[in-house]
Amino acid sequence: MVSKTRFWYPFILLMFLCAGAAMDTIRPGNHLNSSTTVVSVGEMFELGFFQPTDSEHYYVGIWYKNIKEDPVVWIANRDYPVTASAFFCISDDGNLEIKQGRIIYRVTDMTLPNANVSATLLDSGNLILRDENSSILWQSFDFPSHTYLPGMKLGYDTRIQSTWSYVSWKSSNDPSPGNFTLKLDSGPEKQIMIMNGDAIYWRSYRSWGDRDNFFEFPVETRLNMYNFSFVSESDTAYLTYNIYTNDTISRFTIDATGQLRQLLWLDNEWSMLNSQPMQPCEVYAYCGANSSCSNMSSPICSCLPGFKPSSVEFWNNGDFKEGCSRKNELQCGKNDGFHLLTKVILPQKHLTQEVQSFGDCRSSCLTNCSCSGFSYTDRNCSIWTGELINLQQLPVNNSSGTDFYLKLAATDLETKKESSSNMRRTVIVSVIVTMTVFTSAFCIWQVKVKRDKRKGQDLLSFEVTMSPSHTKKEQCKGRWQVEHEKEVEIPLFSFSSVSAATDNFSFSNKLGEGGFGPVYKGKLLKGDEVAVKRLSRQSGQGWDELKNEAMLIGKLQHKNLVKLLGCCIERDEKILI
Repeated sequence: MVSKTRFWYPFILLMFLCAGAAMDTIRPGNHLNSSTTVVSVGEMFELGFFQPTDSEHYYVGIWYKNIKEDPVVWIANRDYPVTASAFFCISDDGNLEIKQGRIIYRVTDMTLPNANVSATLLDSGNLILRDENSSILWQSFDFPSHTYLPGMKLGYDTRIQSTWSYVSWKSSNDPSPGNFTLKLDSGPEKQIMIMNGDAIYWRSYRSWGDRDNFFEFPVETRLNMYNFSFVSESDTAYLTYNIYTNDTISRFTIDATGQLRQLLWLDNEWSMLNSQPMQPCEVYAYCGANSSCSNMSSPICSCLPGFKPSSVEFWNNGDFKEGCSRKNELQCGKNDGFHLLTKVILPQKHLTQEVQSFGDCRSSCLTNCSCSGFSYTDRNCSIWTGELINLQQLPVNNSSGTDFYLKLAATDLETKKESSSNMRRTVIVSVIVTMTVFTSAFCIWQVKVKRDKRKGQDLLSFEVTMSPSHTKKEQCKGRWQVEHEKEVEIPLFSFSSVSAATDNFSFSNKLGEGGFGPVYKGKLLKGDEVAVKRLSRQSGQGWDELKNEAMLIGKLQHKNLVKLLGCCIERDEKILI
């Protein structure tokens, strides 16, 4: 018995090996149900039934194997959900189908010479149906869902009526087709677009000429990891990419909110490297036609010069989709002109022609009645006709902006000139007012300084033996200036120090009284005594008399005569010392 059992060991082992080799392939007669799957040979992807969160429905899909959350990358029946009783198989005629009782959902619908086919899940995430000669009859990469994997295409081939576009889920828990579609523009610029239904939601600012940066993500990211290839022929155009390193897992998805996300598997979690659109101004025509969008402004939308809101009510309520319309229609070359807009992202949809100079480009737009504006760079003249869509105003410190010449009617140009003139006048007036304020402040300060200086020095600490030329004399300069005569300079003392020296002009210190006022004895700190003549308010002696007396004494400085030490002119007081 033992020998018979051992005899069957090689056959049993061979059966297990064959079964293991077939884990990535479905053959006629095999099927998958809600509890069975097939796994790619390198265990990168898995194919089977899945059930979205909070949903009763089942779908046949492909997802990452051994990655957190097992994100689904492809769905066979996203518009036809089934129940847990359904199974996935190869039909008798060689097509892939999902059966649920009597109901059959055909994933493929081809006429094949025979049913000797097999379906294999590759490590790229591609499910291929091939014949006995290994010729590929069908592949899931040609019928994408919402995820753009390395090796897949984004574009179209009109020869085989094939379009490689990506449609979002309806919601995070509903994989049925949503509102947003990622596609390649079939126009000459070959830009990537996100459509919201039939309307453009976002489009790249790069054309196929900048194939390395279709998705606007950072340069260092794309150079280190991604290898993009763009194919453009008469009937076909598509963008495909690969990852430089095999151990890097990355994908692009278009989600239910219209966001194109670039995801990378790092440190056991999905990291988002980039997302488009990132800001409101990147949403196509967010501000409507003939407007400027600036993410740095509030509100972010404004009408272009010479334009006004098409619907003031909507515009004031923050609904900008109606855009702006001209205040005055163009006159088709009759005094029309241009207003320069600097540092802008140019509007969409333009025609480019080669010209010899800036003047040629300007003339080309000026003589074209449909021209709305132009841009000129290195003999390339870009002309816009009709409404201007998606113009963005960049910050002043942004170095990537372009000059755009907006075509306006002569009336609007005059208004613009008036506005500029008014602005200049406003600036001039502001400068004058500012200078006046500063000048007034300076004058007040000077007056205050002079007033403070006129308060004079301290008489108590004055040294009688000091020559007037060595004292603080400039304070009296202006007061005692005599026309056509030499200026006499004498010190100026403060009233408080004079009052202190005379004991507040006490009667005991009074030496006598003349016709113009009393004379007091003043005593200084070092014991020196001085005579203080205080001009009476009721006296007839005024400024002229006091000035003449001071001038006379000042000129008669002699050792045998009374010496003039200084004066005090403060409040209503006029005093000689």
